[in-house]
Amino acid sequence: MVKIAGSFLKIQSDFDKIKMLDKVCDYIHFDVMDGKFTERATLSIEKMKDVVCQLKKPFDVHLMVLDNLKYIDEVAVLKPKFITFHLESTDRASKIIDYIHSKGIKAGIAINPDTKENDVMPYLNDVDMVLVMSVEAGAGGQAFIDITDKIDKLIEYRKKNNLPYLIEVDGGINDNTIKMVKNVDMVVAGSFITDADNYQSQVYKLKKSLRNGFTLAELLGVIVVLSILGLVAVTAIDNSLKSSRYDSCIVQEKNLTEGAKEVMIDYPNLLPTSSSTSVTIPVKVLQNGGTINGQTIDSGYIEKDLINPMTDKSYVSSSSGVSVKVTTTNGTSFDYTVVYGNSEESCHK
Repeated sequence: MVKIAGSFLKIQSDFDKIKMLDKVCDYIHFDVMDGKFTERATLSIEKMKDVVCQLKKPFDVHLMVLDNLKYIDEVAVLKPKFITFHLESTDRASKIIDYIHSKGIKAGIAINPDTKENDVMPYLNDVDMVLVMSVEAGAGGQAFIDITDKIDKLIEYRKKNNLPYLIEVDGGINDNTIKMVKNVDMVVAGSFITDADNYQSQVYKLKKSLRNGFTLAELLGVIVVLSILGLVAVTAIDNSLKSSRYDSCIVQEKNLTEGAKEVMIDYPNLLPTSSSTSVTIPVKVLQNGGTINGQTIDSGYIEKDLINPMTDKSYVSSSSGVSVKVTTTNGTSFDYTVVYGNSEESCHK
């Protein structure tokens, strides 16, 4: 499954929006620009440190700088999962890779659209990720540049040499362009998410575009056309619609589970202590806040307008009693299950 890394480049001064992004993405993508390798600069790492430290999702740092070693030292204290630097920024790529690894952090290497994949191949035995830019490094909101041939060659090289590096794409990603790079491991999405009011809806559109076959909207369009022609294959279309609804439900189950995880992180005393006990959190509490086991929790773990795809109704107003059940065997290893009050609403095709 392709991971979505949300970039907060365009909202770096708005912590509330960054927290919204943190809730709905798999990773947070932290762009660092020095105004030398790129024309513009981002806010200083010192100014962003307090913000980033409060985020719950793993994040990868994308350095667009000339003095890579200096910035690696600054961001390493944030304990990112990846630090990625640009091949074009240095003639000492191997040294930088080793330096990142010495910090106990995975190393990534980025290439701009004009850089050939052959230029990065000497380092592929040593890096953990290759970031392929599909726009010129330095600014958000640019149009997608077709780099699919480069991705295909990197995938082929990885397979042929049995290498473990991940492939990430950054730039111009939306619900259409993401289909062109669906074979990569991670995509960075910025403006497509942060320019909208509902971040969760935008991430859902991206993930829906990644699955094979028609989207639900496309299937409805097919139904209209085939109905006019009198050629509607009712059974096949019904199965496809059920499949689309099932995919939607799986995405929502993940959101509900992640919401419960965030509650558990903030309120560890709510956790059960053995496999024979559990904590059940109603979705309404995850959305609006409430009390569990005498502990008052804050609102906002799940967006208030989240729709149950099996009923097309809000979870808050639904009579289904949807909740998330949390169990643990040792106080640190947790298991999360979405529980439906109405068995007909469970995620079945």
